[in-house]
Amino acid sequence: MLRSMYSGVSGLKAHQNQMDVIGNNISNVNTTGFKGARVTFKEMLNQTISGASSPQGGRGGTNPKQIGLGVQVGSIDNDMGQGSLQSTGKMTDMAIQGNGFFILNDGDQNLYSRAGNMSFDEEGYMVNSANGNRVQGWIAEEDGTINDTSMDNLQDITLDETMDASKTEKMVLDGNIDASKENELTLLQNKLTVEDATNGTTDDVTVNLTKTDNFNQWGFELTAEDSTSTFDKNSGYISFDEEGNVTQVTENMDGSGQDFTTNPPTIDISGTGDEVDLNMPAIGDNIESTPLFEGAEAAGEIISSDYNSIAKKTITTSVFDSQGYSHDVTMVAKKSADNVWTVDEGDIDVSGSEVNSVGLSSGTTHTINFDSTGKMVSGQNMDLSFDPVGGATAGQEINVDFSELSQFAGDMTAEVKNVDGYSQGQLKDFTMNDAGVIIGSYDNGYNKQLAQIGTAEFANPAGLKKTGDTMFTTSNNSGDPKVGAAGKGGRGLISSGTLEMSNVDLADQFTKMITSQRGFQANSKVITTSDEMLQGLVNIKR
Repeated sequence: MLRSMYSGVSGLKAHQNQMDVIGNNISNVNTTGFKGARVTFKEMLNQTISGASSPQGGRGGTNPKQIGLGVQVGSIDNDMGQGSLQSTGKMTDMAIQGNGFFILNDGDQNLYSRAGNMSFDEEGYMVNSANGNRVQGWIAEEDGTINDTSMDNLQDITLDETMDASKTEKMVLDGNIDASKENELTLLQNKLTVEDATNGTTDDVTVNLTKTDNFNQWGFELTAEDSTSTFDKNSGYISFDEEGNVTQVTENMDGSGQDFTTNPPTIDISGTGDEVDLNMPAIGDNIESTPLFEGAEAAGEIISSDYNSIAKKTITTSVFDSQGYSHDVTMVAKKSADNVWTVDEGDIDVSGSEVNSVGLSSGTTHTINFDSTGKMVSGQNMDLSFDPVGGATAGQEINVDFSELSQFAGDMTAEVKNVDGYSQGQLKDFTMNDAGVIIGSYDNGYNKQLAQIGTAEFANPAGLKKTGDTMFTTSNNSGDPKVGAAGKGGRGLISSGTLEMSNVDLADQFTKMITSQRGFQANSKVITTSDEMLQGLVNIKR
């Protein structure tokens, strides 16, 4: 009877422990990141009254006779299941969806938690707002890269309030250059009067211009009002470069035949036998300032023209020097032949730079060539350099990437797609992605990666030891932490603006409370019944 009494006592103790765990679970039903626990029982020692015997001599064997000596707590297991996520709207609140723990440091050691109620302290460190432990992770380099996400590189998380200025080093263009673009040449007047100074005869000469299939080339034809007047040659072709400078004036379209710049057309007015030269521009003359035709013996009688350069594209953007000053860059790409476009040094302007400081590393002209299908075949990259005024680094070089440009007959859409570099900026706000990367937004309009929240996973997370404040530390049975970025190596993703709630199920806890209460009552009944039996034994003597 004493055995049954002590068994009942052990049952009371065990169920009291279970009730203590249930009470703690229920009290933390609203604790952020709390992980509930459960109690399992195991049988205590057994007293063997007689051992087992084997069959022999035609008799069967007998089983051992054992009397149990009560119950004890077998284990108190942490339930590491996922709790529900609750949206808070606060960017520094975090929850892990899946496996893993936040890593925090109390000044002496790393601790682990699922509670993501974080904030920044007055020193700029990200801490757990409940206990001040500093959040661990990785700080980005000045250019925003985060390369080493190992445990050895863990450090306190702070945010860089200031973004240093960065000079522009690359400019990328895309879009289309219109292959059908042609420059325009129009006559301001198409008739001039020529006079033979020898005999005083005059005639009116009319000039007709026709655009050829060749880029920047026009055909011309001369006719006289007097049908008796004759020309030694009355037609030819004139070609210009993209600036309107004469490149050839010849008898034939392909440039062969007589050179009209040295052998201009002549007219015999009314068949008198005296010839009057109709002078034309020389090679290199600009057609805007040079007459297309001029009667050699008729002062003031000319045919002038208007050259309109429209086969070009002006591209503008802003770049930054080493001190963060902004400079406006204007470039003009001009069509110089079919499938050929050029950018001249003189057609590039950088505001706020020294006079005559703009230059191309390849010379004074950069040439871009396209094939017959509109694809670029050469001239994909151009190096532009300039000297900013002030104390910024001189000889700043910018690589201009044309490789994404196309040349088709269509809209002229070429523009700067991307340009790096920026002025100094102050941190305005930040966001966090599901990998735990904190991305800062600065008042200079640029974003930059600032830091990344570290996470840890364990082979046996239920083996972690609770330290209070919803924190865990490693134990002999938890395994070492596997530290790395969220979303990798079995670690869950981070959801910012949310908190993980307690995973305690009240319905389950109340059910366990009932069974614990009934177990406690039953064990107390064993003790009172054993007492009554002992009382009956004492009463035999009476």
